[in-house]
Amino acid sequence: MFQPDLLRWKCLAAHPFWEGSRGYTLRYKGQIASFGCVVPCRFLTGSGTVASCDVIDWAASKTVPGAGIMLYRHIHGLAGTMINIGGTPDARNVLPKIGFQERLERHTYARVLRPWRQFQTAPQKDWKSPLRLARDYTDLGRKARIAGDTLSVRRVKQFTKVQEEALPDASITGQVVCASTAESLNYFLSYPASAVEAYVLDREQRPEGYFLLSRVGTQCRIAALWIRSADQNAWAAAYAAATATAQNDSNTTEITTAASGALQTDALNLAGYRHAQSEPVFVLDPERKLGDRNDLALSFLENDSFYWSAHAR
Repeated sequence: MFQPDLLRWKCLAAHPFWEGSRGYTLRYKGQIASFGCVVPCRFLTGSGTVASCDVIDWAASKTVPGAGIMLYRHIHGLAGTMINIGGTPDARNVLPKIGFQERLERHTYARVLRPWRQFQTAPQKDWKSPLRLARDYTDLGRKARIAGDTLSVRRVKQFTKVQEEALPDASITGQVVCASTAESLNYFLSYPASAVEAYVLDREQRPEGYFLLSRVGTQCRIAALWIRSADQNAWAAAYAAATATAQNDSNTTEITTAASGALQTDALNLAGYRHAQSEPVFVLDPERKLGDRNDLALSFLENDSFYWSAHAR
């Protein structure tokens, strides 16, 4: 969390959606009273672009009451709108006091590829561990219910302007989607602690979508995925293509990804994934730039979920 290279990337490396440093502290009598790191994002609503951000690594000293709230308010003044995904119990208690509203949930889905190895390497075991092992073998036997598709997968080292036609577009799915550019995706590819892999999804030699893979221990995460379609079968085929690519690494025991819309969650069910957990998504939008929209399509990239782990198997 506080490795120098990682802090430099999180707080100081150039990001196309934010000017200057993204690390903020509030000091009281010369001491740090609160800290937060900004993860910028932009929402495409179909009628415009709304700048926003999430704050990770948030911490506040109990000796300076209100320090965390003051830091949030300062960052909100810079961003205009903010989101918060999950968070500690303390953070979830603070957010409504600032004006955040809980609008939706981001769901994590998982597919275990090698149940026995995952069972062996689990950092903790309890009486439920054999039950989870049996469940994972049962899930492994489920066939993905996907209609035929002609998608092909091509790895790229960097995104270029050529692939931008395959990037998120709110008019395709009708959702509020997170904007991506070649520059913003290349920022994630520069993550210093481990390799992040980028792939383009082609149909008849034309870019139709993309996905990013991040590997944390023996777990592979589909950090983000997009396909130019509003059809759940096309999305399921894209998830299946990402899954087939991820499992080529023999060290991978499990694949996880995130989704917050019915289109994506239905597609993951078709692709053989199991719902693992849900986290609340809070939105701070006093100027109603997002209106009452609660159909935000979120991935692992909108906070630190694509790389953070308390323990990596």
